[in-house]
Amino acid sequence: MLRNLIIILSIFFSGISLNFGWCGDAIRLESRLDRDTAAIGDNIRYILTVTTPKSAVVIFPEYGDDRIGDFEISRNGLNEIGGDGEVMVERWYLLQGFETGEFTLPGAVVTVRVNEEEEVLESPPLGISIESVLKPSEGERDIRPIKPPVSLPVSYTWIFYLIGGIVLLVAVVLFLVKKVFRRREKIIPVPPPRPAHEIAYEQLNKIKDEDLPARGMIKEYYSRVSDASRHYLENRFGLRAPERTTEEFLYDMASTDHLKVPQQDLVGEFLSECDLVKFARYGPTENEIDRVYSAAVRLVDETRRDRGKE
Repeated sequence: MLRNLIIILSIFFSGISLNFGWCGDAIRLESRLDRDTAAIGDNIRYILTVTTPKSAVVIFPEYGDDRIGDFEISRNGLNEIGGDGEVMVERWYLLQGFETGEFTLPGAVVTVRVNEEEEVLESPPLGISIESVLKPSEGERDIRPIKPPVSLPVSYTWIFYLIGGIVLLVAVVLFLVKKVFRRREKIIPVPPPRPAHEIAYEQLNKIKDEDLPARGMIKEYYSRVSDASRHYLENRFGLRAPERTTEEFLYDMASTDHLKVPQQDLVGEFLSECDLVKFARYGPTENEIDRVYSAAVRLVDETRRDRGKE
């Protein structure tokens, strides 16, 4: 009975227009719902319509928590329709209720400003009924009795899959172990060392390209030509040339048959001339500078390993 009374009062008040006079112009506020009964979660359209002069400013209520009473606001919008001398401003809200029962939608407060004057309008509350989507059944109880336990079908198929997986895994492991132990180690051949004469030519060419004498580095020039020749003899014949004095090296060289007598004389003159510049501060001429380089190249040319193949 209370529900019917609320619905009748809502329909009655929703049709009432609130009128205010402002310089002969009527301002009206109307509120309505598109239905008086809805199911849980249904969209309910709540509409506020204000009829005002065209010069008026309408301020609708703001719902900061996205709720109006017991209902959630899913969407809202604004429509404006112009007429002769007046305008109809419509603000609508899509509401949703998630509890069943009889509810009252609170009235809305709307502010209208015309010519620096302000009027506050308030709509009446509206009643609505929210029903469950479940159909009531006769004799249905809220709490159903506990059903007896149900036996689940037992299947042993997984055991066969497990045994098959274990067998497959063991087979793969045995195959890999067998392959690893039977694999022949691949011996990566060590590339042969570069021929001594290639290294010597490369070093001598680099010394020549740097043009040290023209830069005033004559002592550096003789020292590097001497070192390149000594390293060549060590790489070519196994003679310990770099760390020995010229006298020690010439003595060891004379006791071997690696170099012929003319070649031994060439090495002796060449190294002695280099020592003269390095240690005695001798200033060689341009011809002597060229000659020492030519002597180093000639030494490599005459003693290189593939000399006999040319």
